[in-house]
Amino acid sequence: MPTSSEKLRNLAIIGGQGTGKTSLVEAFLYQAKLINKMGSVTQGNTLSDYDQIEKKRGFSINPSLFHLPWRDHKINLLDGPGFTDFIPRIRALLRVAETALMVVTPSTLTGSETRKAWQYAREEKAFPLIFLNKMDEETVDFSELTSRIEKEFSTTCLPLQIPITSDKSFLGVVDLIGVRGKVYEEGKAKEVKIPKDLEEEVKKFRKKLLEAVAETDDTLIEKYLETEELTEAEIKKGLRDGISSHTFTPLLFGSATKNVGIDLLLDTVVDFLPSPQLKESAEKESPSAFVFQTLLEAHLGELNLFKVFSGALSSGTTVYNSTKRTEEKIGQIYLMQGNSREETPRIVAGDIGAVAKLKNTGTGDVLCTRENPITLPPLQFPEPNTSIALKPKGEKDEKKMGMALAKLVKVDPLLKIEMDKESGQTILSGTGEVHLEIMIDRLKTEFNVEVQTEQPKVPYRETITLSTEAQGRYKRQTGGHGQYGDVWLRVRPLPRGKGFIFVNKIKGGAIPSRYIPSVEKGVKEALTKGILASYPMVDLEVTLFDGTYHPVDSSDLAFHIAGSMGLKKALGQAKPILLEPIVELEVEVPDEFLGDTNGDLSSRRGKILEVEPSQERQTIRATVPLAELHNYSTSLRSITQGRGAFAKKFSHYERLPDETAQRIIAQTKKSN
Repeated sequence: MPTSSEKLRNLAIIGGQGTGKTSLVEAFLYQAKLINKMGSVTQGNTLSDYDQIEKKRGFSINPSLFHLPWRDHKINLLDGPGFTDFIPRIRALLRVAETALMVVTPSTLTGSETRKAWQYAREEKAFPLIFLNKMDEETVDFSELTSRIEKEFSTTCLPLQIPITSDKSFLGVVDLIGVRGKVYEEGKAKEVKIPKDLEEEVKKFRKKLLEAVAETDDTLIEKYLETEELTEAEIKKGLRDGISSHTFTPLLFGSATKNVGIDLLLDTVVDFLPSPQLKESAEKESPSAFVFQTLLEAHLGELNLFKVFSGALSSGTTVYNSTKRTEEKIGQIYLMQGNSREETPRIVAGDIGAVAKLKNTGTGDVLCTRENPITLPPLQFPEPNTSIALKPKGEKDEKKMGMALAKLVKVDPLLKIEMDKESGQTILSGTGEVHLEIMIDRLKTEFNVEVQTEQPKVPYRETITLSTEAQGRYKRQTGGHGQYGDVWLRVRPLPRGKGFIFVNKIKGGAIPSRYIPSVEKGVKEALTKGILASYPMVDLEVTLFDGTYHPVDSSDLAFHIAGSMGLKKALGQAKPILLEPIVELEVEVPDEFLGDTNGDLSSRRGKILEVEPSQERQTIRATVPLAELHNYSTSLRSITQGRGAFAKKFSHYERLPDETAQRIIAQTKKSN
């Protein structure tokens, strides 16, 4: 295969679930004669979905890497997941791929996964190419479809083809560049005359194509205005210039499962899409590479996928991880074909490969030389929005769970694990219930760790509603020195979010200054467990304004205890209440699901703040109690037929309704 960067193409295949991305990879490999027969997602025998859980679920979870030869070029394919919970992973692929091949179907143009994939491609500045798949399954109004794409993606959509149909069956395409018809029978192509009923449409859209490419160059504009025609070579040059300047987005048609239009799609990638953007000297410079994905291989351990940005990464060399500030020894380097590996001595600038058994390297790290350290902007992934508490089933599970979770978190940037100090629970957080279900499945199948799950305990808080005063007096007499501390405390409520304030107003030495910190320490200790349900106290001011001491028996310990006693007494008089955490939700749904989504939020005690329409979709902003969001991602997916998405962040605490508060208090007393 070629090693020159000009002959390389890096293609991230992105889009929503069910658009046929995995089938498209199969078709690419079949066209390149790397496989003799295309696999099927439904039969679980595709090269891309090789993971057992992916086969069981019927969709991609991890990105997979392939490469193929086409017309003396090498094309790297990075097949990304499209399921809602996993689609943020494509951001890493888009960081290393120059081209984002957006796979859509007529029915998925307004899906949340499609919009999110397009958003990531724009943010990572990948050059977009849209492939309308499953043309054999759905009929389309061509003109209406291109208008929808332009509206949905806020781009100038430039069709390079017109679909050829007969009796609502998709037969092939008319190439608008060379004005040639091409139909397919059992995946084999043959040229045909342009059908008469398409002549006007071909003329209309070819004119749009010529006008678009002419505007990329003053010379082409002049010629087009004079002749209303351009040569095929001039059209191709204009297309390359327009794509590289993000002036327009090319649109092609086909069917991956029927192998229709795949050859033309590969030709387009080679002819018009950019090679890796390297400096002229990049191939000769010292090595630098970016690790964009870490995978767990059953017999190999951790496998890091990387792209070389300069120089070459070679087996047996020592490199510097500038992210972790540590050295790594590069072992065997591989070219990947799904889960198959081919050994290679090195990977050159612009190309993509894999390396195993690196000790301290993971997703997002940069490998370079200590003499020429390089840093790159970190990958940005969304914060987890769904959590579950894990509890090992047995003693053997307890010993292995921590290590297994650490490995899963290292290879999955969307996953977080933490020990909640307040509840003592081990909390696993991810992008949705399905994400967490799959991680729990992995614990069992890959690490032989079985866990029980429960809802994370809601971090309620307690506060007061009245100002009051109370005395805390601690006196104990034993043989020898006794213990004596006496304080008077005033408490008053503070506005939400103000936390805790301690004020010292002792005058005239009623309590020596050396004991004041001990009083404050005792007060803070008492605040950790409120008197209603043992939740931490917040949003109150405590003022120490009087007290007495004993010249012999007083001590730090005595005043510590007195401060704690005084606060507990004051809290009992200040009408304490329970507070619950409120989160702010941003929910995006298609227009037709707005009513049901709002109704579901209201049933969860949510308050709708704003509804903002945008291109056949609605963005709802609402505040909802955290306690009411259990299984929300599954519920939203059900309501919106998988086309809704949401993000959440903590907003504030507010008073829990009395009826709910009494239930929480009763549960706490029962469990204690």
